[in-house]
Amino acid sequence: MPGPILNQGNIHRLRYTWARTRCPWRGALRTLVVARVLGMLLVAGLALAYVSPAHGVELTQAQTQNDRCYNCHGQRRITDLSASERRSMVAPPQDRTVFDRQTESRPGLFTAPEALLDGPHAALACTDCHQDALTLPHTITLQPATCTASCHESSAAEHRRGIHAEAAAAGDTRAPSCADCHGGHDVYPSSDRRAKTYPLNVINLCGDCHSQHHEKTTNGRDETEYVQSYMESVHGKAVQIAGLVVAATCADCHEGHAIRPAADETSSINRQQIPETCGQCHRGIEEVYAKSIHGQKLAEGDPDAPVCSDCHAAHTITHAATPEFMRDIIGECGQCHDRIGSDGDRKASLYETYRMSYHGQVNELGSSRSARCSDCHGAHDILPVADPNSRLHANNRVETCAACHKNANASFAKFMPHADFRDGNNFPILHAVWLYFVILMSITFVFYGTHSLLWLIRSLIERRRHTTCEAQPNPAAKGKAIKRFRKINRINHALVAITFFGLTLTGMPLFFSDQGWAKALTAMLGGGYAAGLWHRFFAIILAINFVIHAVGVYKRFRHQPARKLLIGPYTLLPRLKDFSDCFGMFRWFFTGKGKPKFDRWTYWEKFDYWAEIVGTFIIGGTGLMLWFPGLFSMVIPGWGFNIATVIHGYEALLAVGFIFTIHFFNANLRPEKFPVDDVIFTGVVDEDELRHERPMEYQRLKESGELESLRVDAPPKWQRIAAVIIGVTAMSIGLAMVTLIILAGLGWI
Repeated sequence: MPGPILNQGNIHRLRYTWARTRCPWRGALRTLVVARVLGMLLVAGLALAYVSPAHGVELTQAQTQNDRCYNCHGQRRITDLSASERRSMVAPPQDRTVFDRQTESRPGLFTAPEALLDGPHAALACTDCHQDALTLPHTITLQPATCTASCHESSAAEHRRGIHAEAAAAGDTRAPSCADCHGGHDVYPSSDRRAKTYPLNVINLCGDCHSQHHEKTTNGRDETEYVQSYMESVHGKAVQIAGLVVAATCADCHEGHAIRPAADETSSINRQQIPETCGQCHRGIEEVYAKSIHGQKLAEGDPDAPVCSDCHAAHTITHAATPEFMRDIIGECGQCHDRIGSDGDRKASLYETYRMSYHGQVNELGSSRSARCSDCHGAHDILPVADPNSRLHANNRVETCAACHKNANASFAKFMPHADFRDGNNFPILHAVWLYFVILMSITFVFYGTHSLLWLIRSLIERRRHTTCEAQPNPAAKGKAIKRFRKINRINHALVAITFFGLTLTGMPLFFSDQGWAKALTAMLGGGYAAGLWHRFFAIILAINFVIHAVGVYKRFRHQPARKLLIGPYTLLPRLKDFSDCFGMFRWFFTGKGKPKFDRWTYWEKFDYWAEIVGTFIIGGTGLMLWFPGLFSMVIPGWGFNIATVIHGYEALLAVGFIFTIHFFNANLRPEKFPVDDVIFTGVVDEDELRHERPMEYQRLKESGELESLRVDAPPKWQRIAAVIIGVTAMSIGLAMVTLIILAGLGWI
């Protein structure tokens, strides 16, 4: 092992020792010292040679060639040389005007020597790609680097079949080259985070280019829309926000080199190929889809068979668990199923009948809780109903219904979700019920509509002829008034009015769920689910009010003779006089003579009363059936809920139309009462008004002496003002609702 390296002190000491030594072996010692010095120098030289990076490493031909290139392009100052200096470094071109196009600054001429060291091209020479630079000095302009000579022929062949190559061949300067996508000297494998084609980078690579394309595509959309749509999609967010390298990028769906339009049968985004393309990531779903009726039809070559992009879209893919996607499912399925079958047996498509159902109405109003197509038929595993594996097969239907309706049973499963009440051939009972309501509503509105119109005309005529109280608005009380309604009656009416408005505003939007005003009204109520809760709340209040009224009737029968309440002048049951009064009114409408003398209740008031009583039973009963289907399915078959739905909806429509038009006119809007009859608010009526409106009752009360006992102080003026404000507000809401219903029914909005 060599000793320590000699320093200045050691050398001086050796010389001193040598000078004083006079021994016979002095020559041998000198030889030993010299040998030791030479040995240490040799070891030091070997050590230096060992640590030198160039020692023992033979330069490859590529490195030797690259050194020639780096002599110029490896110097940063080449970018700052003047154009004339750079011209002196290259071979003069045949066209001297090329020199004139050279700019003073050319930053792209500099290439750091280490640029290729850790990339896939580290072993290549510059001239492997820039072959026209073999001869130095090379020409002032080199041909674009070639990637196809011996390395990437297969990728180049794919690229030549793609639309990018077609665009380049057509002279489109925006067509990307290899370097545009993969980089020039900074090429890295797609698995390298620095690579332009790395999953987290490739979406920006493609997006930056295509966001500059504003041409219209075959479906009329701007190309920039696709970029923005993808960025906002579940795939785009997974890449940008979550940083998932496994999320689908442009290259995953469109391929990297062989990018072809969807119309091309070999394209990865052609309809026939889309399941396979999506299946690269969603393998399990692809397998399920292939066994479904949709997958089977696609395999058979059916061009209308739905594929992934038909339901999930291509670029605007949203998360399947979001409420927006859930609501969109109906529209996606409706794209195909909004057509009547080729047999023409049904009068409406499956899409239409779903929209008319409760499920469809609630879904249209924004609720995500109602059953959608996929909840019953499945999503990717859709099969014909006759298939034993279908969710809607007779053996599986109860289980399918029970996913939402926990108490579902075999009877419940007989419900017909796509029943069409207008189709008498396939749904005769349901059609008959609907036809009954159409006839009933037609008769009711024609009769009472004509009645109200004729009454209005006669009242206006009488108003011009006379100045009597009969043709005047409701006269002001003059100190005293006659008590007509008890406090319990007014409270009862107030509850009826409140519940009726509440049920109307929360229920009618279902009937017209496709209308903008219905959606806006539902949104004001807090959404479809909240509107349903409010509807049930008002239904409970109506039931309580009905019980209060029933108790009041019971007490009246206990304290008054049944004969008086059933067949006497105080009865609310129809009498022969009511029919004669009705004919008498029509005679008065046309002739102005012989107006009937009314008693306690008029025929139109009795009609209002019994319509409200019977309507409460009908609407309330069917409402309970629809509220608790599991309970009632123990008694009635599932198709009974289809009938209940029609009855509940059309009875409500009849009630709303009648109350907000005919009743409003009879009670408030006719000239004698306009703008509001305040008797139901105050409970009293002016004596002159009672004498003119109900002469028989007035005469009987006077003769029996009861009139004096009913005479009370007139209500204060503020009660009249409050009655007008409340009444006008209520009628404005009601008339606005009727107007919207009529316009929607006529298809004008």
